Amino acid sequence: MNIYWVESGDHCEDWFVAASDAEQAVQYFANYLGYDIFDDELATALVCQDQQLMSEPGPHFLDNREILSCGGEFIDFHDQDILEHVPPETAQLLGGETRIVRFGEKVFMEGNVLRVALQMEGKLPKT
Repeated sequence: MNIYWVESGDHCEDWFVAASDAEQAVQYFANYLGYDIFDDELATALVCQDQQLMSEPGPHFLDNREILSCGGEFIDFHDQDILEHVPPETAQLLGGETRIVRFGEKVFMEGNVLRVALQMEGKLPKT
């Protein structure tokens, strides 16, 4: 099973998908999150291979345990910039803190709908 980083043009839901190939990863991401594989800008990058993930059938989003088991490292990131604009309870309802993961020299930032909305309103700089 391969681990892919899949991201959309709007960066609202970017995350890791375990799948047999890039096409399957994009299809799963699109179907699960409601993106259109033709109209929405979806991109994928191979992150690594992890044979241990084969115990879970079919493509799926990686959880924190799986990320750690295949060599990922979480980087602390506290959404203080978001919390300046919304109460903590609102941020928690929409997914809590943004996760940032390092695989080797590559760093990946989880998509965050609230962050994107605040960026569109001009309240946060675009990353």
